[in-house]
Amino acid sequence: MDEFARLRQAFTLGPLLDAAFREAGTGAKEFRDPGFLANLEQVLKIPTRIDISQTGLQIMYVNSLRWLVNRLRWEADVARHPEILDEDVDDPIVVLGLPRSGTTKLQRLLSADPALQATPAWAMWNPAPFPGERRGDPAPRREWATRMMNAVTNTGDTYRIMHEFAADEPEESSFIPIANFDNIGQFITAPDYAYLEWLRSRSRVPAQAYLKQMLKYLQWQKGGRKGPWLLKNPCNTGEFLEVLDVFPRATFVISRRDIIDTMGSSMRMGTEILRNTFDQLDPKFVGQYTVDIWAYETRRYQQQHRDKGAGVRLLETDYGACVRDGIGVARDLYDLAGLPWTREGEAAMRQWDHDNPRHKLGSYGYDLADYGWSGEKIAEAFGPVVDEWRGK
Repeated sequence: MDEFARLRQAFTLGPLLDAAFREAGTGAKEFRDPGFLANLEQVLKIPTRIDISQTGLQIMYVNSLRWLVNRLRWEADVARHPEILDEDVDDPIVVLGLPRSGTTKLQRLLSADPALQATPAWAMWNPAPFPGERRGDPAPRREWATRMMNAVTNTGDTYRIMHEFAADEPEESSFIPIANFDNIGQFITAPDYAYLEWLRSRSRVPAQAYLKQMLKYLQWQKGGRKGPWLLKNPCNTGEFLEVLDVFPRATFVISRRDIIDTMGSSMRMGTEILRNTFDQLDPKFVGQYTVDIWAYETRRYQQQHRDKGAGVRLLETDYGACVRDGIGVARDLYDLAGLPWTREGEAAMRQWDHDNPRHKLGSYGYDLADYGWSGEKIAEAFGPVVDEWRGK
């Protein structure tokens, strides 16, 4: 049996669960709450429907196994320490915005304030402590992230210029809800349109509820509440009302950038994300899949804003403001959230801003035409929001 065939066999329900039970080291033979397994079965169908590469299949297997192992370890800790579920995480600050619209800068600027709880990469990748890890000392997970992160995130050289990865850097909270196997993040890395159709027929609340449990778990590991969490997930842009269902005291901020520029940059990023998913990658496919994802999510954001925007603590700001005056945006956000503005927090944010100038890691280019798109086509796909956000 060749390696690809072996992987295909391993990436089926029984063998994958057996591997998770062995690796978790909890002694469990089943999940206490197996409701998510129906979602996993949908994910397991993806490699049978797309022309995935051996590397892409390996990444899907490794990620899925890690998510299952973390869930088993969480279940074991909750059984021993039910007080985990009593932690209060209901009031996060949530950064919204399409990819490549200044959201990472805004997240990391705000995360510099010690009054907020940041989401370091090591915690998003492994919220559950490793066996033998002492509570409050996540060094083994930090070391794992340092060794393994670039290998399992599909990143190439250009991606590392576009988005800096480091174990202790605040990272997208998207890496946790994807572990419920019913999240748009799964489609972004393994684009199977049948899975996407299934996904769009389902509630988005369960994936956010899983995120909430993991934030409670991480907070408990740190000795309890230290302030609101600071989250960032581009996929939340089209589901902020579902996030609010789960986190009823949440405050949101969205960075709006010219959508034509955003899509060009996102297509370039999509090339890096999918370079290991497929042996042969068609740039026109990347362009289409990028627009398919984000035009839908943008329309969803607009509809949710019309439905309930006035009743949500939501700050709409512009990409230019985030780049030029991040501190001013932060002040407005803290006012909206009812958070105290402190000299310590401002100094930390200003220091981060000084240490992280724009294009710190370099720059890159992109051309919409390479992906079969033009500004006019994007305007047609997205509609009036293109003019509303243009030049923002």
